[in-house]
Amino acid sequence: MRRMRQLSILAIALLLSLFLPPGMALAQSADEWREQRTDHFAILYAPGSEPIAQQYGGFVDELYDEVAAVFGHRVATPVTLRLYPTLERYYQANPLARGLSGIVAHADFRRNEVVVIVPQTRNQTADEVENNVRHELAHIVAAELSANRLNVGFHEGVAQYVERPAPELETKVLLLRQAFEQGTLLSWSDFDERDAIYSAPDIAYPQTLSVVAFLVERSSFATLREFLEISGRSSGFRSALEQTYGASPTTLENEWRAWLPGYLDGGYRRNALSAYDLGHVEQLLTDGQYQAARQELETAIEWLRTTSQLDVLQQAESLLRHSEAGLRADELAAEARAALEAAEYERAGALAREAQAEYADIGDTRQDAALDAYSERAARGSSAAQTLALAHAQAGDWRTYPQARVAADRAAAEYVALGDRARAAEALALRGTLDQRQTLFGAVLLAVGAFGALLSLFRRATAREAEAW
Repeated sequence: MRRMRQLSILAIALLLSLFLPPGMALAQSADEWREQRTDHFAILYAPGSEPIAQQYGGFVDELYDEVAAVFGHRVATPVTLRLYPTLERYYQANPLARGLSGIVAHADFRRNEVVVIVPQTRNQTADEVENNVRHELAHIVAAELSANRLNVGFHEGVAQYVERPAPELETKVLLLRQAFEQGTLLSWSDFDERDAIYSAPDIAYPQTLSVVAFLVERSSFATLREFLEISGRSSGFRSALEQTYGASPTTLENEWRAWLPGYLDGGYRRNALSAYDLGHVEQLLTDGQYQAARQELETAIEWLRTTSQLDVLQQAESLLRHSEAGLRADELAAEARAALEAAEYERAGALAREAQAEYADIGDTRQDAALDAYSERAARGSSAAQTLALAHAQAGDWRTYPQARVAADRAAAEYVALGDRARAAEALALRGTLDQRQTLFGAVLLAVGAFGALLSLFRRATAREAEAW
């Protein structure tokens, strides 16, 4: 409960930083701060707090890379990390927060700044200290990806989801179970209402975390990231949910409520970021959605390389090779189809055989029938081409005109069956030419025959007259 109260005040501090004019959150003058630079951060600390700055400097770059890999998005650097040495110093910079207890940290995405009040972290574990920074970095990234249009409920759910498992998770689940059993869960419509979220953190925070966990488990973290981007160009979270998940918010909320008991009974320990589940990607590959699988795997692998999940990383890399092989096979199949449409039969046949070999290597039989049909058409086209070539060759010798005409007819019929009008016309034109030649040749023969007959008669007549003499 202490932690939930801290979260509530943290959220109020975040609210103040996001929605008040910049001048209302007054930082101390520059000469009251010292600066330590890391690869991605400008750590501001008070004189005398060098050890604390060095402590944070030892892990914040790793957290930046981790969060950037998770979302596939890198915010501008350096990110300012301001470490307040006392709560009073924080109140001086943020007077509207005075009187509120339990503030630990907040983020201001406009300033690209994360704030931590160091004394407020004294009773936290090392994981919780790091989670403070993870949580706030996630707010900055989510705000940037969604053009600052993501509502407060999903903002808090996403920021919690990227945290590493810590003891407070068990407390959140216990509070969520109580709300579930007592029927006091919030409606998803309440996620648009800041007062509804921040006035009941013991329900809102565990619930928004569970909703994000549900959406990730239903699809994937990559799809959740897509939801953030779509939120930036949608009229509201309902429209963004429907565009992203292909289901109405009401349907999704009902699915979440049906899913929630399993989450409370241990499902909450599943997290795509701390124990990456590749089941969704495997299903994409089974369905032949190689492009979607590759996109998700590339993001997952970048993230997994920041973790100790070596076995999962190796599996993801193997699946990535599978997806790339599938994409190559898809490309070859598409090229084979295009070659057939262009009547490039030899090339189409070769491409179809290559595609079949690629698909066979990954055990994908879905395209077998189509590729068999491509190969069969390509073979018929190649055979017709050979027949037409033979007809052209035979047409060069008058003695083989009949055979040439038969071959041209056969080639024309096959091309017509294949829908290859251009080559069918070529074969028919050759046959027509042969017919003309045969007609002309017949006429010539007839004329020669007639001339021969006349000559024979003339000779006979001449011979009789000679005999009469």
